[in-house]
Amino acid sequence: MARVGLARLEYLMERMDRNIDLEGSDVVVNKLTSDLGVTVTAGGLIVTAGATYLKGTEGIVRYQGAPAALTAHQHAITGTNMLTGILTCAATGSHSKPTDDGPTLCTALGLGANGDSFDFSLLNTSTTGGQNVTLNDSASGVTLVGNPIVAARDDTDDAISVGVGKFRVRRTGEGVVVIYRIG
Repeated sequence: MARVGLARLEYLMERMDRNIDLEGSDVVVNKLTSDLGVTVTAGGLIVTAGATYLKGTEGIVRYQGAPAALTAHQHAITGTNMLTGILTCAATGSHSKPTDDGPTLCTALGLGANGDSFDFSLLNTSTTGGQNVTLNDSASGVTLVGNPIVAARDDTDDAISVGVGKFRVRRTGEGVVVIYRIG
């Protein structure tokens, strides 16, 4: 088989109109255009510079596995729970729930660099007023910012609680996170 120079290889690859399977290879792509879309089947997609655009007229489809159902007396909210994206808890009285510590959250959520973040929602499925779920930051390397209380849903006409809180876990240092209440 004849040797092909890099320039010739680039020329040939640019003109290919078929699938290329480079399993087990690292590939750096400067520009990728596809008429049919691009599928990443393992390892995820990481964009390290520039803007990332998700364009389309048909919306964004995300996978949502089963939510993590916390028991009212389950002590801690873990990174594994947070990975489901949705946590539910039927409070029977008020409950204070710590999280995993900072290093454990960084590892579980894949927060490898400062500024990496992960969002999750906590739903209090109780419908009785006063039965609240409260996140606390007693774990090492964790700081809470904003209202940590997710009140029970209140169906009265003058109620202001919808029974859900949205939180963002942000790595701020090696094994250190801040959990922000963002909704």
